[in-house]
Amino acid sequence: MLSLSFLLPLTSAHAQTVTIDNSEYRKKVLKYLASDFFITEGLGLQKVYIGQSTEQLTGSLGEPDKKKKQGLFSGLVIYSYQLDKQTALQVGIKRGQVQAIAIAGVLASQYTTIKGARFGMPVHEIINFYGVKPYKNNQLLYSSKGIRFDFKNNKLFVIRIFPKR
Repeated sequence: MLSLSFLLPLTSAHAQTVTIDNSEYRKKVLKYLASDFFITEGLGLQKVYIGQSTEQLTGSLGEPDKKKKQGLFSGLVIYSYQLDKQTALQVGIKRGQVQAIAIAGVLASQYTTIKGARFGMPVHEIINFYGVKPYKNNQLLYSSKGIRFDFKNNKLFVIRIFPKR
């Protein structure tokens, strides 16, 4: 006769308790969760976000590695930062406020969108997270969400954040 005991809940004799150590492990988990590795569509990062003032930006990240004016009449200034060895950040500033954010990374980058898109992912995986959109000029644009994905060799290379439209 076939036994169905494996379908029944475990008795207290078989159950194990798992406790999370409140010291080092907890600190590491909380530090990771509070980190600035999560990119939010239409908003940005925790330390760099759309609408933020130039003073707040430099207060969070310090002076940029490089500043560059974009076009003669646009008034846009690009601040460039190297976040870590795998990730670079460009912030578009106009009239003293963050207007757009571009994050470039490689597979080893810790940065990811809230929905789980990571650098190095192929186009079809981004579509699984964000929905079907036309793939043109190596880009997937989601204007209503405030995010654009740029690809190089069919792998996610740049994530651009802008106000939702």
